Amino acid sequence: MTTLFVLSLLPACSSSAGVAAPKSLPFALVEVGRVAEPTALATTPGGTEALWATEQAGRIVRVTPTGAVSVLDIHDHVRSGGEAGLLGMAFAPAWPTDPRVFVNYTFKNADGLNTRIASFASKDGGATLDAASERSLLEFAQPWSNHNSGPLQFGPDGMLYVAIGDGGSGGDPRETGQDRNDLLGSILRIDVTGPGAYTIPADNPFVGQAGVRTEIWAYGLRNPWGMHFDGATLWWADVGQNKWEEIDRGVAGGNYGWNRKEGSHCYELLTCGGSFVEPVAEYSHDEGVSVTGGMVYRGPSIPAIDGKYVFADFATGRFFAVPAAGGALERLGDSGKNPSVFGRGRDGTLYVADYGGGVYRVSRPAPSP
Repeated sequence: MTTLFVLSLLPACSSSAGVAAPKSLPFALVEVGRVAEPTALATTPGGTEALWATEQAGRIVRVTPTGAVSVLDIHDHVRSGGEAGLLGMAFAPAWPTDPRVFVNYTFKNADGLNTRIASFASKDGGATLDAASERSLLEFAQPWSNHNSGPLQFGPDGMLYVAIGDGGSGGDPRETGQDRNDLLGSILRIDVTGPGAYTIPADNPFVGQAGVRTEIWAYGLRNPWGMHFDGATLWWADVGQNKWEEIDRGVAGGNYGWNRKEGSHCYELLTCGGSFVEPVAEYSHDEGVSVTGGMVYRGPSIPAIDGKYVFADFATGRFFAVPAAGGALERLGDSGKNPSVFGRGRDGTLYVADYGGGVYRVSRPAPSP
């Protein structure tokens, strides 16, 4: 696999000089398995604990030390490559009693590239998913092949949150980020608790407003990659355009500024006044060029990252952290990998996957000799 292809999963951005010298990470990365081009990690919420991963080409696998075990293979109707493919996964909160697993993938038909949010039901006691059980919940067109986004997460409110990119190209030429009459460039919040089509929660922020897609919970996003809850707080990373990568915390009804702003800075405008939610943290393209969202670490004690939102840069392999309670961005060190996605065990153990194939547990560093 060439470097050019590896970097194509997230929007390619030009690097720049001035990167600091490599620094050792304050934790160890212990390999727990290998998968192909991982795009999501999720731990089973019930039954025997297992770590599952989505592979971009269209498989869901169970991660084991002896190799990936196939759970679902839908590669024959997933359009993958570049930034398209099987991009998100979330277990129903009551799984396996509620046997559904929700996925986000791209497919192609006569009208072009599309995104589908669908569910599959478990079988074999939760060991696999039934490909014949697919139920499509939501489909929409992708005007270009990049910025497909993909993360899915259930909140503590039981609602499904769906991250959606701005539709692609560069600079958001259709200005979908600021258009609340389409779903692109948004975080959606939908109710999938019933057996039929999804419904819109009555307390969604734009319910009752004309000319607005009321599935939208927050908007003004470019390409959110990595989305996770810490308690009731939703965090995500938004991949930047030319200069800035950002970390956001969710605010219902919030406008995060794209394409008026890139991070906390005006984008191609001398002024960009408006009521925008500012990022929690950002870094420039002197330090990385494509952010991978992580999560707040509250697991088995690693003092250097306790209570901090830990994330990474996909292209440089650099890890960062920002205190969840507020504080400055910290540069943790360089991994030498292409971190594509983070996951969390039931006890709070943090996992990270390298797009090149390795899945790693974040652990205490080995004691000095």
